Amino acid sequence: MVDLSLSELARGIGSNNRMLLYHFGSLDALVAAAVDEILGGTSLLDRLGEILTTEGKPAERVSAAWRHIADPARLPHLQLFFARFGMAADVPGRHPEFLAQTGQRWAAVVTEALQGEVAEAGDAATAIVALWRGLQMALICGTPPAEVDAAHERAVAALLPG
Repeated sequence: MVDLSLSELARGIGSNNRMLLYHFGSLDALVAAAVDEILGGTSLLDRLGEILTTEGKPAERVSAAWRHIADPARLPHLQLFFARFGMAADVPGRHPEFLAQTGQRWAAVVTEALQGEVAEAGDAATAIVALWRGLQMALICGTPPAEVDAAHERAVAALLPG
């Protein structure tokens, strides 16, 4: 996809580059919009918020959220998410909304769920989101899911009570 030009894409879908520029402004914006649509916008984050605010101990809820994120059926979405993240990290000024959601909003959702139950909830949330991101990359790299899940459980036990 790195070598894809706007005109090639336009020809491939039976359009022209002026039309695509009118609607999206650039190839980068078009690809970003397509990826965001495929990833479902904020639907995963919304679902994680629901899981994290159910009954149970904080560690149990965080583990349930991880199981949702790490569902093997989501692997293609994880790959696409990290491809999108690479695009955003390459030129942060062009993708501030995506970077804000990826960094701040995820941590805010976890912080809110842990508030009042975990000391330093914001710090714990940042650590949990960082843990999730690293373990997502491990899954993409082919680390066996059982190994990744075991690492998650050990880390969560160290971070959170019960």
